[in-house]
Parts: sequence; structure tokens; C-alpha cells
Amino acid sequence: MGIPALIKLYAQSGLVEFAEPDYLVHAAVTIPNDPRYLDGTLWGLNNTGQNGGTMDADIDAPEAWDIRTSASNIVVAVLDTGIRTTHEDLAANLWTNPLDGSHGWNALSGTNNPGDDEGHGSLVAGIIGARGNNGRGVVGVAWSVQIMALKCLDSSG
Repeated sequence: MGIPALIKLYAQSGLVEFAEPDYLVHAAVTIPNDPRYLDGTLWGLNNTGQNGGTMDADIDAPEAWDIRTSASNIVVAVLDTGIRTTHEDLAANLWTNPLDGSHGWNALSGTNNPGDDEGHGSLVAGIIGARGNNGRGVVGVAWSVQIMALKCLDSSG
């Protein structure tokens, strides 16, 4: 007798409320190949106690990446000092305005040029959505996401 027939038999017996096969599973841990992740710099994503840090004081990113790395249908607005649109890990994930092809808005100049002149906005955008597993720089929580740059802070914050 096969597994489906046994499950049906158990279900009909009235002795069990629910039955399913005992699936074989393996623990998977998705590790990107981005250098700053591999060298432990991004300890907030996965803290192994490197550099005297507290082990597992992190957001458990590898466990989340086992489930999903992409949020490509989501637009995340980053209100900060802008975003460097040529950044190797951000350029591919920038939202594009369908009306004018820009990647956001600069509230300080009233233009569609949200370039980062301080660096903080690019850093925040990288944490959210730096392109992952591309062998470059850093990795973000979402490896594929649409990041909208909204510059509302100048170079002095």
C-alpha cells in the first residue's frame, strides 16, 4: 500500500485528525557572494561573533533569504540625503519614474535629481536593497527591489 492510500486510511479511521507524509527536508542557508558580507562587515545581517561581536545579534538575513531574496514588485521610498544612482549595487534596483525616467525627487532643489551629496542616503538604500549575490560590494535585505530616491536632507543633514 502506498503513502497516499495510507494517509487516506488514517484520515478515514477517525483515530487521527490530520495525516501527511514525513517529508525529508534539509536546512538551507543562502549565503551571497558579496565581499563585504563574506568578510563579516555586514554583521547586522548575520552576526557570527566576528570582531568580538555578540553572536546572533542580527536580523537573521540568511534564514530569510532561504525563503525569498526578491521584492521586485515593491517600491521603497528612501527619504534621506539622496542616492548615488551610479552605485554598483544600487543602480539596478532604482525605481524609474515612468513619466520622465528619473529615479526620484529632490525636495531641496525642486528637481528630479536626487543625487546623494553626503552618503547617508546611499548607505540606507544599500541596507534595504543593495543587489545581492553579484560578487560586488555589499548586499541588502532585498536583493531585488525598487528603490525610490527622495532627497530631503542636504550634505549637512
